Amino acid sequence: MIKLESENAEPEHNGHAAVRRFLESMPIFAMFGARVVKFAAGTSELELPWRRDLTYDGTAIPATVTGALIDFAGGSAAATLLPQGWGIMTTGFEVHNIAPATGQRMVALGEALHMGKRTGLARADVFSERDGKRTLCASGLVTVRAVAAR
Repeated sequence: MIKLESENAEPEHNGHAAVRRFLESMPIFAMFGARVVKFAAGTSELELPWRRDLTYDGTAIPATVTGALIDFAGGSAAATLLPQGWGIMTTGFEVHNIAPATGQRMVALGEALHMGKRTGLARADVFSERDGKRTLCASGLVTVRAVAAR
Protein backbone atom coordinates (compact mmCIF):
# COMPACT_ATOMS: atom_id res chain seq x y z
CA MET A 1 0.00 0.00 0.00
CA ILE A 2 1.39 3.43 -0.92
CA LYS A 3 1.15 6.00 1.86
CA LEU A 4 2.34 9.47 1.03
CA GLU A 5 3.37 12.18 3.40
CA SER A 6 1.99 15.70 3.18
CA GLU A 7 3.56 18.40 1.05
CA ASN A 8 3.04 22.10 1.73
CA ALA A 9 3.75 23.18 -1.88
CA GLU A 10 0.51 21.72 -3.27
CA PRO A 11 -2.23 21.98 -0.65
CA GLU A 12 -4.93 20.16 -2.61
CA HIS A 13 -2.92 17.21 -3.98
CA ASN A 14 -0.06 14.97 -2.99
CA GLY A 15 3.19 16.67 -3.91
CA HIS A 16 5.36 15.16 -6.59
CA ALA A 17 8.22 15.02 -4.10
CA ALA A 18 6.12 12.79 -1.80
CA VAL A 19 5.34 10.37 -4.66
CA ARG A 20 9.03 10.34 -5.66
CA ARG A 21 10.16 9.66 -2.08
CA PHE A 22 7.72 6.80 -1.78
CA LEU A 23 8.81 5.10 -5.02
CA GLU A 24 12.48 5.58 -4.23
CA SER A 25 11.99 4.08 -0.76
CA MET A 26 10.59 0.81 -2.15
CA PRO A 27 13.21 -1.96 -1.99
CA ILE A 28 11.96 -3.55 -5.24
CA PHE A 29 12.15 -0.20 -7.09
CA ALA A 30 15.77 0.11 -5.95
CA MET A 31 16.53 -3.55 -6.72
CA PHE A 32 15.41 -3.09 -10.33
CA GLY A 33 17.48 0.11 -10.56
CA ALA A 34 14.42 2.12 -11.62
CA ARG A 35 14.55 5.91 -11.47
CA VAL A 36 12.02 8.71 -11.49
CA VAL A 37 12.47 11.03 -14.47
CA LYS A 38 9.55 13.39 -13.79
CA PHE A 39 6.01 13.80 -12.57
CA ALA A 40 3.23 16.20 -13.52
CA ALA A 41 -0.37 16.14 -12.30
CA GLY A 42 -1.74 12.80 -13.50
CA THR A 43 1.41 11.68 -15.31
CA SER A 44 4.72 10.02 -14.57
CA GLU A 45 7.90 9.11 -16.40
CA LEU A 46 10.23 6.46 -15.05
CA GLU A 47 13.33 4.80 -16.48
CA LEU A 48 15.16 1.56 -16.01
CA PRO A 49 18.66 1.10 -17.44
CA TRP A 50 19.14 -2.25 -19.19
CA ARG A 51 20.97 -4.76 -16.99
CA ARG A 52 21.88 -8.30 -17.92
CA ASP A 53 20.75 -9.60 -14.52
CA LEU A 54 17.19 -8.38 -15.25
CA THR A 55 16.92 -10.39 -18.49
CA TYR A 56 15.72 -13.93 -19.00
CA ASP A 57 18.13 -14.73 -21.83
CA GLY A 58 20.91 -12.14 -21.61
CA THR A 59 19.19 -9.78 -24.05
CA ALA A 60 15.47 -9.20 -23.31
CA ILE A 61 13.87 -7.88 -20.13
CA PRO A 62 10.82 -10.07 -19.32
CA ALA A 63 7.22 -9.11 -18.59
CA THR A 64 7.92 -9.57 -14.87
CA VAL A 65 10.00 -6.39 -14.96
CA THR A 66 8.01 -4.44 -17.57
CA GLY A 67 4.85 -5.31 -15.61
CA ALA A 68 6.37 -3.84 -12.46
CA LEU A 69 7.24 -0.68 -14.42
CA ILE A 70 3.62 -0.46 -15.61
CA ASP A 71 2.44 -0.79 -12.01
CA PHE A 72 4.94 1.82 -10.74
CA ALA A 73 4.23 4.31 -13.55
CA GLY A 74 0.44 3.97 -13.57
CA GLY A 75 0.10 3.92 -9.80
CA SER A 76 2.35 6.92 -9.27
CA ALA A 77 0.52 8.91 -11.99
CA ALA A 78 -2.77 8.29 -10.15
CA ALA A 79 -1.19 9.10 -6.77
CA THR A 80 -0.25 12.60 -7.94
CA LEU A 81 -3.99 13.42 -8.11
CA LEU A 82 -4.88 12.41 -4.55
CA PRO A 83 -5.37 14.80 -1.63
CA GLN A 84 -2.47 15.17 0.77
CA GLY A 85 -2.16 12.36 3.23
CA TRP A 86 -3.81 9.83 0.93
CA GLY A 87 -2.13 6.98 -0.84
CA ILE A 88 -2.95 4.12 -3.16
CA MET A 89 -2.75 0.38 -3.27
CA THR A 90 -2.81 -1.53 -6.53
CA THR A 91 -5.85 -3.78 -6.80
CA GLY A 92 -5.03 -5.11 -10.25
CA PHE A 93 -2.97 -4.60 -13.37
CA GLU A 94 -2.53 -6.17 -16.76
CA VAL A 95 0.40 -6.29 -19.12
CA HIS A 96 0.30 -6.67 -22.89
CA ASN A 97 3.67 -7.44 -24.45
CA ILE A 98 4.16 -5.96 -27.89
CA ALA A 99 7.87 -6.24 -28.70
CA PRO A 100 11.04 -7.52 -27.00
CA ALA A 101 12.40 -5.18 -24.31
CA THR A 102 15.99 -5.10 -25.55
CA GLY A 103 17.10 -1.46 -25.58
CA GLN A 104 19.73 0.38 -23.58
CA ARG A 105 17.01 1.50 -21.19
CA MET A 106 13.28 1.10 -20.60
CA VAL A 107 11.10 4.21 -20.31
CA ALA A 108 7.70 3.92 -18.62
CA LEU A 109 5.08 6.63 -19.18
CA GLY A 110 2.07 6.59 -16.86
CA GLU A 111 -1.18 8.52 -17.21
CA ALA A 112 -4.11 8.63 -14.80
CA LEU A 113 -7.35 8.04 -16.70
CA HIS A 114 -9.59 8.43 -13.63
CA MET A 115 -8.95 9.07 -9.95
CA GLY A 116 -12.10 9.21 -7.88
CA LYS A 117 -12.59 9.31 -4.13
CA ARG A 118 -12.15 5.54 -3.78
CA THR A 119 -10.79 4.04 -7.00
CA GLY A 120 -8.66 5.02 -9.94
CA LEU A 121 -7.53 3.74 -13.30
CA ALA A 122 -4.28 4.52 -15.07
CA ARG A 123 -2.55 3.34 -18.21
CA ALA A 124 1.15 2.95 -18.77
CA ASP A 125 3.36 2.21 -21.74
CA VAL A 126 6.88 0.84 -21.55
CA PHE A 127 9.28 1.69 -24.34
CA SER A 128 12.59 0.10 -25.15
CA GLU A 129 15.05 2.85 -26.05
CA ARG A 130 18.20 2.39 -28.08
CA ASP A 131 20.29 5.30 -29.40
CA GLY A 132 17.41 7.70 -28.68
CA LYS A 133 14.85 5.69 -30.67
CA ARG A 134 11.88 4.33 -28.69
CA THR A 135 9.96 1.16 -29.49
CA LEU A 136 6.75 0.32 -27.62
CA CYS A 137 7.35 -3.03 -25.92
CA ALA A 138 4.51 -3.27 -23.37
CA SER A 139 1.27 -1.53 -22.49
CA GLY A 140 -1.11 -1.98 -19.61
CA LEU A 141 -3.76 -0.75 -17.20
CA VAL A 142 -3.45 -0.30 -13.45
CA THR A 143 -6.44 -0.20 -11.09
CA VAL A 144 -5.86 1.42 -7.69
CA ARG A 145 -7.77 2.03 -4.49
CA ALA A 146 -7.35 5.27 -2.55
CA VAL A 147 -6.50 4.80 1.12
CA ALA A 148 -6.21 7.38 3.89
CA ALA A 149 -2.92 7.46 5.75
CA ARG A 150 -3.21 6.19 9.31
